[in-house]
Amino acid sequence: MKNLIVIILLFFLYGCGYTSIYKDQKSKEIFISVINTDGDIVINNYLKNQLNILSDKESVNIFNISFVSKYERTTIAKDSAGVATDYRLVAEIEFNINKNGVSKIIIFTENINIKNEGENFEQRNYENSIKRNFALSIKNKLVTYLINFDDN
Repeated sequence: MKNLIVIILLFFLYGCGYTSIYKDQKSKEIFISVINTDGDIVINNYLKNQLNILSDKESVNIFNISFVSKYERTTIAKDSAGVATDYRLVAEIEFNINKNGVSKIIIFTENINIKNEGENFEQRNYENSIKRNFALSIKNKLVTYLINFDDN
């Protein structure tokens, strides 16, 4: 009886039609040329490196991109002594995308609330890790947008 339930369960899960939204990103060849960057250095460098790794130099789909990143750290809670205990980190990147003379501007935003770790070194490393995660997430959103650029 247990085997029958497992087989039926696998049959339904296998046929559910799930596919990853990033599945076809590598099959679609694009070349991304980063023309200009401005704003937060950590986010910009990581994002630029990720876009260079993704780019296919043989592709005919050429995108010229410039972007400006904004990074904010705001205090959202303090303890009784007035020391910040919680922060909100927000990264916003405005992309100016140009392909074959068609230019579009798009903005992606990521945010997270974090606790204050206390020590400056550990806090700075943690925030830099979050900045890299923001850049990776925004890169995935950008690539999805670029793959469907002609449809927009």
